[in-house]
Amino acid sequence: MRIKFVQKIIDKIRNKQSTDYVSADNLKISMSNDCSYPQFCMDASLDDKLFQNFKRNKIYKRILEHVDKTLAEKYITEIKKNDANLLSEENLCEFRKNDSIGNAEILDFGCIKQISGSTIRYIHVLSEIKKYFKSLDNKTICEIGVGYGGQCRILSKYFSLAKYTLVDLKQVLCLCQKFLDNFALKTCVNYKTMNELSYNDNYDFVISNYAFSEISREFQQIYIDKIIKNSKSGFMIMNQITPENFNSFTKEELLSVIPNNPRVVEEIPLTNPYNYIIIWGENL
Repeated sequence: MRIKFVQKIIDKIRNKQSTDYVSADNLKISMSNDCSYPQFCMDASLDDKLFQNFKRNKIYKRILEHVDKTLAEKYITEIKKNDANLLSEENLCEFRKNDSIGNAEILDFGCIKQISGSTIRYIHVLSEIKKYFKSLDNKTICEIGVGYGGQCRILSKYFSLAKYTLVDLKQVLCLCQKFLDNFALKTCVNYKTMNELSYNDNYDFVISNYAFSEISREFQQIYIDKIIKNSKSGFMIMNQITPENFNSFTKEELLSVIPNNPRVVEEIPLTNPYNYIIIWGENL
């Protein structure tokens, strides 16, 4: 659904048509930095009624909260292969708390009941991180593109993290903080925009679920210089849906600039024909 929406935007701009959702200037920054998504995030962070149902909002679901039952079932299959214990009732009871706020669409999957597709995706990412990196205990984490904080909450509940830095647009961070402030996280959480990042901070682990690949080259370079080059390891799910004028980094270019033995692994299940995952780390 998100890819179809993004392609519709690109087609309209190429045809010099107007759109209610994005301006050409904003599109040069990020696929999600349109006129409506950041504003909705800010509105939902300030308005309790909007916040109570933000996961059902049409504007929000164009960017997030659109994992359908078919895709979620594929994620469950892979989670079972990676670490079936992640789907134990004890773990699921904790993970389901992601869905306790925002009125997410709740699904049933046979023995796994009452959980959203998006939370299943976050558990799948956890299972992939465990597969390649074993543990994030006592690590400093930086996430590029944070959604509502769902991945942060899953990881910080499963691992004993030292610090978690969330990086996104200010409006998105406001919604993310409003969500996460409802939970007692056993880690130090920092919220930063791109320009609030330091060139001198170091991270043990970087994560990005599609977000890094959806921004233009100029802004990718900032994240490379401020985050990725200062990281020991990382896991980024990448797609290739940006328009030509973004001039985003190619897979080959990223492999040449990411430190510590970067390599490409397959995204399973594959959510777009050209998607891939880049992982890096000294112990891979």
